[in-house]
Amino acid sequence: MSDPIAIIGVGQTRYRRKHADLNTAELVRQAVLAALEDAGLGMDAIGLVVGGVAPDALAGINHLDMHAIARPGVPYFRVNTGGATGSSALLAAMSCIHAGRCDTALVVAAERMGHATAAQNIFNSIFDPIYEKDISMSTISMVALRATLLMQQHGYTLEHWAGLAARNSAASMLNDTIENPRFFTVDDVLQSKYLAWPIHWLEACPTSEGACAVVVTRGNRVGARNAAWVRGARGLSDTYAMGDRMHRPEGSLVDLITLRRSAEAACRDAGITDPRHAFDVVEIQAPFASSEVMAYAALGLCEAHEGVAFTEKAIEQRAGATINPSGGPQANNPVSATALIRIAECAQQVRGLAGRRQVDGARMAVATGQGGATQFSTAVIVSSEKP
Repeated sequence: MSDPIAIIGVGQTRYRRKHADLNTAELVRQAVLAALEDAGLGMDAIGLVVGGVAPDALAGINHLDMHAIARPGVPYFRVNTGGATGSSALLAAMSCIHAGRCDTALVVAAERMGHATAAQNIFNSIFDPIYEKDISMSTISMVALRATLLMQQHGYTLEHWAGLAARNSAASMLNDTIENPRFFTVDDVLQSKYLAWPIHWLEACPTSEGACAVVVTRGNRVGARNAAWVRGARGLSDTYAMGDRMHRPEGSLVDLITLRRSAEAACRDAGITDPRHAFDVVEIQAPFASSEVMAYAALGLCEAHEGVAFTEKAIEQRAGATINPSGGPQANNPVSATALIRIAECAQQVRGLAGRRQVDGARMAVATGQGGATQFSTAVIVSSEKP
């Protein structure tokens, strides 16, 4: 991180369950043009494009990136790490800038899952086909397993999960990128049907489509632009087999080891020694309330045994940093773009451009990314101040 990098442009489409009126190229164009306009640049200033796109089967569209993102004459490559795709794409672009491949890069992530007819079937078959098939592991049952472990080990309750879901829904009402935000109360969550105990329907993220783009550049190219300076950015991966992560001495299934280590490294890059008091804004890539709780300790905001007390403060936004002022993935989760959206939201916060969801005095923010069975983890710290 000795060579500073900054985000100087952000563009987002409106997010909704399905964009039936726009093709992927049109969505990408909307986000990219908005990001370039924000940066005050034309496409001729872009030396590299990194696309974050899901596999074709999840997108429901063949060769999604080749039709919509790749551009003749500019180097391009595609990244996919599940829910961490967007943040992994940003880290890839930063690596290329550090390596001297380009001075300015465009990162764009798009999601079209509303067009897929078998997405849930794919999610239900992503786990180990030999060792884990006998317990019918699926995306929802994986989340339920972890939520149950958290309840047994630390004393979380259904009300904690419902409280976070309700808080995120209230925050989403101020987010003008979400076309149809959902508002519900704690009682609404608790009265909704179970997907797999203890996960209620209103606690789960909705199907979402849209595109997000950011322009990143070397510090010496920023000039007088309003920039979000990347102070730390790290990513790590883990085994995807859930059983292998149950009883490891370095941490169990609910300890999010790769996120913790990514966050620790990003904090070192940023010169942060006490994460508890470092951040004004935290955007967590957590499609479920229990997933958000696991990230608190991994980010160093509290110790694991303090999680219940910290969560009760976080529900009322009394935990120090404002958590998920955008509403987070529980309000809007276009999977391939969702981790980039977290970074974009943090960038807009420290630039003072977050509109109705702006947190007063936001100067330092951290965004997480989690993909697959949380085996891919990223942590990106941005600041209003140049390193």
